[in-house]
Amino acid sequence: MSRFFPPLRTLLPAEHGSWFMLGFPLVLGLLLRPSLAGLCLVLAALAAFLSRPPLRRVLNGQKDLAQVRALLLLGGCSAGCVGLAWRFSDFKFLIALACASPLMAMALRADLVRAVRSLWVEMAAQAAFASLTAAMLMAAGASPLQAARAAWFVTLVGAANLAHVRRFLGQAHGLAESELTRRQIPMHALHSLLLLSSLLVLGARHLAGAVWTGWTALLYLRAIAPYRPVPARTLGWREGGLSVIGLLLLGWALR
Repeated sequence: MSRFFPPLRTLLPAEHGSWFMLGFPLVLGLLLRPSLAGLCLVLAALAAFLSRPPLRRVLNGQKDLAQVRALLLLGGCSAGCVGLAWRFSDFKFLIALACASPLMAMALRADLVRAVRSLWVEMAAQAAFASLTAAMLMAAGASPLQAARAAWFVTLVGAANLAHVRRFLGQAHGLAESELTRRQIPMHALHSLLLLSSLLVLGARHLAGAVWTGWTALLYLRAIAPYRPVPARTLGWREGGLSVIGLLLLGWALR
C-alpha cells in the first residue's frame, strides 16, 4: 500500500473474537432477509469496525497523516453506505441503531482507552452489534417485533459464549477458585436465560425452534463440562465452528 494510506495490517483489529461478534449478526441479518439496504449496512458496519484502530491512534495523539486519511476514508464510507441503505429503504432502521447508541458509545470508549474489558463491557459491545441485525431486518421490511427478537437471541448467544470463554480462560490461567466461582455465576445465568428464551419463544413454534432449543442445551452442557486444557488456536477454531453451526440453526429457527 502506498504511503498515502497506512499498511492494511495496521487497520485490522487484532482481537479475533471481535470478528465473530460482528460477523454473527451481520450474516444472520442477510440470511433472514437479504436486501440491498441490508448489504449497505454490512459495508457500513465493516468500515466503521476498521476505523477503530486509526481512531484510537489519532485520539491518542499520534501525528500520522496516513492514519488520519484512513479514518476519514473509512468514516466517509460508513456514512455513505448508511445513506445508501436509507435510499433503498426508509428511516425505520435508524431506530434500531439509535436505541443501541448508548451501548455503542460505552463499548467504543472502553476500546479507545484500552481499558481492561469486563464481561459487562463485552456484553454491551455484543448488544450493540446485535442492533445491526435488527437494523438490517427493519431495512428489509421486518416488523419491530421480529427485529427485536432476532437481536435478543444474537445478544444472548454472544453473551453466553463470552461468559463461557472467560471462565475457560480463567481456568487455563490458573486463577483463584474465588474468581472462577465469580465467573461461573454469569455463565450459568446467561446460558439458562438463553435456554429458557429459546424454549418459550422458539421451541414450541416448529421443528426448527425445537432443534435450536436443543442446541442451546448442548451449549450449556459444553460450558459446564470438566475443564481440559486446549491450545488457544484450537479453542479459537472450535468456538468459531460452533458459532457457524449456531448461526445456521438460529437462522433456520427465526425464519
